[in-house]
Amino acid sequence: MTIRFSRAQSIEYDRACSQDLGLPSIVLMTHAAVECAALIRAMLSSRTTNIIALCGSGNNGGDGYAIVRTLQSWGFRARAIEVAPARIGSDARIMRDAAAALGRVDPFESINALGRGDEPTILIDAIFGTGLTRAPVGDELAAIEWINAQGLRGSRIVAIDIPSGLDCDTGQPLGCATSAVRATQTLTMVCEKAGFASDSARHYLGAVSIVPIGGAPVTQEHQTVE
Repeated sequence: MTIRFSRAQSIEYDRACSQDLGLPSIVLMTHAAVECAALIRAMLSSRTTNIIALCGSGNNGGDGYAIVRTLQSWGFRARAIEVAPARIGSDARIMRDAAAALGRVDPFESINALGRGDEPTILIDAIFGTGLTRAPVGDELAAIEWINAQGLRGSRIVAIDIPSGLDCDTGQPLGCATSAVRATQTLTMVCEKAGFASDSARHYLGAVSIVPIGGAPVTQEHQTVE
């Protein structure tokens, strides 16, 4: 049996870690980021590899900023690009400011200025997480479309927790088929998500790796899916 979290269970797990174990959300975010950065480092053949993370305004974006900061601290060429910074949450802002202090955080418009040699070898999708319940619009949709275009050009797309635009519970894109990231690899927190079992999700997930975040072990008390 494979344990998979629904959207509601993902929220409850994070709540239990914070309230029952006394682990602030930013501690969980830091732990998750170090684990993700280690998996990304294992994909790299050189410290000159160009790594770009597109980071949204919520906790998924905070993960992205923290991953960039961790890779920067290890001497890798990594930078973050802000998506919808006006709505950034408190934890994500802390991680954003730390990444900016250590390296580079660029505005979303900067993707239009990428020239030859600037194309990302590793492109990290940290725009939306499991909490998304609406179709992406505006810069967030444009960012998803840009990520997919880079994937067609040969960039390796690494989605954090879930490909942005994919519904956690159904595994279907929230919107049209092109409004979700098509990842090469998905680094998902704690356990797989309910929607990963659907046939449609397989076109977006790529290879799936489970990332621990330093919370309680997941047990069979959680929902299971064959």
